Amino acid sequence: MTHDSITRAIVDFAFASYALPLDELRRDALTARIMDALGCAIAASEDEEVRRVAAALGFAGEAGPCTALMLGRGSVETAAFLNGMMVRFHDWNDTYVGRNGGHPSDIIAAALAAGEEAQCGGDEVLRAIGVGQHVMLDMCDGSNALARGWDHATYIGIAATVAVGLLRGLNPAQFAHAISMVTAANNMLLARSAKVSTWRSLASPQALRNALFVTALAKADVSGPDPVFEGRLGFLEVVCGDLHLELDRARDRSGDTHLKRFPAVFHAQAPCEIALMLRDEMGADLVAPIDEIEVATHAFGIHWAGSIPALWEPENRETADHSIPFMVALALLRGQVRHHDIEAGVHDGAVRALTRRVRVVEDPSHSSAWPKQAPARVTVMAGGRRFEGSLIAGSGHAARPLLRDRSADKLIHNATPVVGRERAFAWATRLADFAKAEDISTALSP
Repeated sequence: MTHDSITRAIVDFAFASYALPLDELRRDALTARIMDALGCAIAASEDEEVRRVAAALGFAGEAGPCTALMLGRGSVETAAFLNGMMVRFHDWNDTYVGRNGGHPSDIIAAALAAGEEAQCGGDEVLRAIGVGQHVMLDMCDGSNALARGWDHATYIGIAATVAVGLLRGLNPAQFAHAISMVTAANNMLLARSAKVSTWRSLASPQALRNALFVTALAKADVSGPDPVFEGRLGFLEVVCGDLHLELDRARDRSGDTHLKRFPAVFHAQAPCEIALMLRDEMGADLVAPIDEIEVATHAFGIHWAGSIPALWEPENRETADHSIPFMVALALLRGQVRHHDIEAGVHDGAVRALTRRVRVVEDPSHSSAWPKQAPARVTVMAGGRRFEGSLIAGSGHAARPLLRDRSADKLIHNATPVVGRERAFAWATRLADFAKAEDISTALSP
């Protein structure tokens, strides 16, 4: 089938795992992640930038086999791209960090589109998502592409190809060729050395389009390079260095990803939560005359969200929500952290002034606890008094997991302004039974 042992291992794992029925724990964990992802997507569905991208793609929303949430219907590739953009838009969907990190739920938009196109049931789609997520997490644990300058969407392309290939019914040989093609063609630069751009929301959707493209080619018996991971100038040599994939079918990885309470980079989750607790303790009278703020956290988080000057002077929403100092200042001054607050905070002189007074420092004990925990400590000096709080991780981290009901809360909260409270509750009820859906289109329309 293929000379590449890593490709063979992924193919064998994918087919064997997909055949396993979901137990209640896995089904609930994967359903919670669909609800969480779609809750993120609907919050972005009316944003002007989303509409501009849809127009740039020539999306009319009038016909096609697949649902683009709140936008209409279109081709499988366009629906996956637009839904994927909306899931990522506010950086609110799940996160995973092992040796490398990423957002495994990015693959959900591709699986939903492929499943809808193939008229798969909810159980099939959940199982495909579970297999793709497992491959993604093992790649994050077992290789080091991120440190070499490659975006996590590089992993997303492979993981999405796994999920889509299963739903499109590829045979093992075709499956191997699809993986080979996407591995050769979907390597994306991280491209986030300073100001974060709209591409933050588009890299993974582009990977989803690539996954759909290569699986269509493979199903037509188009071949990919062999070997692709191993050998001279292969993925290991050029992209990720060493690669160890555990791919243990007996291991349940469905609940290993971290969900987010706030629409911000993962490393700001615990600091934001602490800042809100301190604000309540300080009282409204002490919030304004804050003299000094210190955030102590782990080195990995500082590297990505607290180490460059642009994060203290964010020029746009994408940079602001990737900034620990900005997010802490926003939480302290506004007392809430919703996606609308971040855009407003970028243009709020008081928030920007307080951001400049935030110090971000490493606590070695926090670094040693990472990533099993994502600890942070926030200290605020205000009115001659000292306020301090700490957490082992933000709400939603695997160390402090959110139950499926909390994912429903997020979905309902974000859907209510768009479709009304009654429809939002009805949608949450349908999604809670996603595994039983014979036609998943009914679950994708609030």
